[in-house]
Amino acid sequence: MIQATTGRARWWGVYAAALAWGVAESTLFFVVPDVLITRVALRSRGHALGCCAMAVAGALFGGALVYGWSLRDPVGLHAALLHVPAVDANLIDNARIAMERLGGWALAGGAFGGVPYKLFAAQAAQAGLSLPMLLVLTVPARGLRFVLLALLTHAAAEWLRPRLGERIVVGVWWLAWIVIYALYWS
Repeated sequence: MIQATTGRARWWGVYAAALAWGVAESTLFFVVPDVLITRVALRSRGHALGCCAMAVAGALFGGALVYGWSLRDPVGLHAALLHVPAVDANLIDNARIAMERLGGWALAGGAFGGVPYKLFAAQAAQAGLSLPMLLVLTVPARGLRFVLLALLTHAAAEWLRPRLGERIVVGVWWLAWIVIYALYWS
């Protein structure tokens, strides 16, 4: 009984981390929650999907914060975003142009195109997208990528684990994220 309770408490801690990571990355943090989600997915598809839901909930909160910030102090927000690693004026302009052309649909392209969600949230009000619509569109835009990565990672881990062992699978996960961020930040 004590062990089961400890296990449940540990998972709630992981879910809380996914929620906090979702808020952080949708505001000014620069590493996607996908890192945590895929790590959890190496062992548990169900818990990874729970982390997906929590990361989306965090993105909703963070997106609302950024949206509000863009209304109160767009110049200050722009300056803050320029301090986020791998974000520059060109990337911010690309998000603005995409929002002007595509409206909220730009969120979906950004989710798979390497453009941080925070940049779209920052441009949403100026592009005429209401906060409720931003939040509605955030769920599939963020959630789809999170869920796809969780399911693909879990399936790959299930296939690789019997062939390579747990330590190698975790090592491949580490290497994959190091390479992804080395390429993204270069």
